[in-house]
Amino acid sequence: MRLLWIDDEIDLLRPYVYALREKGYAVETATNGPDGLALLRTQDFDLVLLDQAMAGMQGLEVLRAIKETDSDVLVAMVTKSDDEALIDEAYGKLVDDFVIKPFTPAQLLAVLKRLLEKRTLVSRRITAEFVSAMGQPRTADSWQEWVDWYRSLTRWQALLGRYGDGSLTGMLADRQRDADGEFARYIERHYRDWLAGEGPVMSHNLLRQYVQPLWEEHQVYLLLLDSLRLDQWEALLPLLRDMYEIETTCYYSILPSATPYSRNAIFSGMLPLEIARRFPGYWVFEETGQNRFEEQLLAEQLKRLRFSGRSLFLKVSHGDELTGARQMLLDSHLRFAAVVVNFLDLLIHSVRGSRVLDEMIPDDAALVGSTRVWFASSPLYELLRTLANRNCRIVVTSDHGFIRVRRHTTIYGSREMSANLRYKYGGAIRVDEREALLLHRPADFMLPTEHDTVKYALARSDFYFIYPTRPREYEKTYKLTFQHGGVSLAEMIVPLAVLKPR
Repeated sequence: MRLLWIDDEIDLLRPYVYALREKGYAVETATNGPDGLALLRTQDFDLVLLDQAMAGMQGLEVLRAIKETDSDVLVAMVTKSDDEALIDEAYGKLVDDFVIKPFTPAQLLAVLKRLLEKRTLVSRRITAEFVSAMGQPRTADSWQEWVDWYRSLTRWQALLGRYGDGSLTGMLADRQRDADGEFARYIERHYRDWLAGEGPVMSHNLLRQYVQPLWEEHQVYLLLLDSLRLDQWEALLPLLRDMYEIETTCYYSILPSATPYSRNAIFSGMLPLEIARRFPGYWVFEETGQNRFEEQLLAEQLKRLRFSGRSLFLKVSHGDELTGARQMLLDSHLRFAAVVVNFLDLLIHSVRGSRVLDEMIPDDAALVGSTRVWFASSPLYELLRTLANRNCRIVVTSDHGFIRVRRHTTIYGSREMSANLRYKYGGAIRVDEREALLLHRPADFMLPTEHDTVKYALARSDFYFIYPTRPREYEKTYKLTFQHGGVSLAEMIVPLAVLKPR
């Protein structure tokens, strides 16, 4: 059980802290409310021991902020008073128990025991609700219903990461796999209608739909965090809610759900085939440098959208690059800035061996936690803290998500077939169409080709492609790594949030 003890006299309580640690509790401490809240935003705790009377930020104020940050954490208020009015007010703010000073180690442990029993009851209730929810037949007949279903799975992932056991997370993984299979069949039936304008907002109309309406009256920042997933974004919200009013929605990445396609579509405002036809010099078929014309594509789109004013395009791979660009980003005459942050993508794809990956990020809960820890100490967070004092609007989104690949499917094709693990293009492609979506006519999906014999293959669910030669090498090297470009909920349903400074 992980405890956080917030008390401005914590040094006097060290004997109790040591006693709790000897009993097996993991205890972190903070000497004031703001420091305690900072710890809560970056780490998960089961219980907070909170002093009622502290210098500066009072206990009841901290209690309110705690519940806004993490409504599931249990809070025991430590107080010198058993005043009924105080207790009523604290209970009204959702305190879970009280510790009256002075107290003995036995009394403190008794409170923790009661709260641990309460947490066990909560865990049992969540388990029962989860089993019931997963037992219900679930169908999605529209793109919005698929967003709702994905959000539901993401919510269960967060709850089970905190309260569930291994068997339940396994059940959830099976349900996610089933949902991805159904989703791929839905996409196969409806995607071409979406391209004709009969579906959700997609990569190529993102700026026109969400950004253009804002820049008429406000300075606007588009922050694109490459490969940021919905579950990761929701883990960052507690760090931002004090500074911003946040409205989160989702849009759909185009196919393939990979950077060369989705991000070029975002900045150009066009589908890949349209880019290749209208700006052939900006579309690259080689597998290196496919996104090197994003700034030029954005400039062309801004002309079409009749944007007037100073704009900035910035792509950063390391925090020091963002720090070095602060002066440009904070220019008061700047009307629109598009900032691509590649850090998350680089972090994920730099871990190539499955053994190392499993040690660093063994599951999605650990991935989400790692994202939150990185963000809390990143120059990006510092930039957002600065922008919170401006009359601006910030659109935070990504180009696509990703999944952890687990199953391989063999693909056959020409020597020139692309090397991507979740999507392929090339000549003479053959693949099991139960495990991949094979596009015989790429132009119907608005995808360009160098010649008429080229096909595209997009992996379904959690499959990845291997060649018929060296399968064991591929299995050892790539299984359980994070990939994108295929057809799954996590890859195609992308978070998008509009942040308004409070």
